Amino acid sequence: SKLCSTQENILAGQDTRPCRYIAMDCEMVGGGQKHCEYSMLARCSIVNNHGNVIYDKYVKPMDTIVNFRTRYSGITPKDLRNAIDFSLVQKEVSQILKDRILIGHSIHNDLKVLFLSHPKRDIRDTAHYKPFKKVSQGKTPSLKKLANNILGLNIQQNTHDSVEDACIAMKLYQLHKREWETEIKLKERRILKRQRPDLSIKQLKKEVHVSTTNDQHKSANEKWKRRKLSRHRRRVV
Repeated sequence: SKLCSTQENILAGQDTRPCRYIAMDCEMVGGGQKHCEYSMLARCSIVNNHGNVIYDKYVKPMDTIVNFRTRYSGITPKDLRNAIDFSLVQKEVSQILKDRILIGHSIHNDLKVLFLSHPKRDIRDTAHYKPFKKVSQGKTPSLKKLANNILGLNIQQNTHDSVEDACIAMKLYQLHKREWETEIKLKERRILKRQRPDLSIKQLKKEVHVSTTNDQHKSANEKWKRRKLSRHRRRVV
């Protein structure tokens, strides 16, 4: 069975709206010169917390491709024939990421090829979550290893697929969401305690809760504004 929704699932009425939590993965090809290549974005995929695809586009190379890295990227020349401009992908992805919790595996690599940044407190990276490192004796685990050891799934058999990888990252996060979020709140309290030693434990909890709630309200307000604008445009048309 497939791990994530395909375009057929989307057309069949699956919920493909961005949620508060989204997972992203990118595929890269080698650009520049043969003996001095660098990574260029070739595909970007994003899924929501239901595991449904909300974004999946191939990207026109910004430089000469010297290595398609098909064994690892799954990208072939055919895939990029109808690819879209990098600037458009960057803009669209930036809008999706705004005010959302971003999940991924070594997500800094994906953000790097997109030339985007994201608030550290809103990132959940399965490559750096301490409990996951137990499967690789404290070292950074591969997504393939996490999928096999924790989810009992075999992925990346012949090549990589960014939709599948994003879905696996989301599944891993959801499995440990409660502990993960609790750990983050405790860390924020410790930091706040150092900054404000005068606060009691009750006040610390309140401060962290208010900060989190404000972020959620901000996200909800942005969502409401987008819906209102969309309804207005439909009336005008």
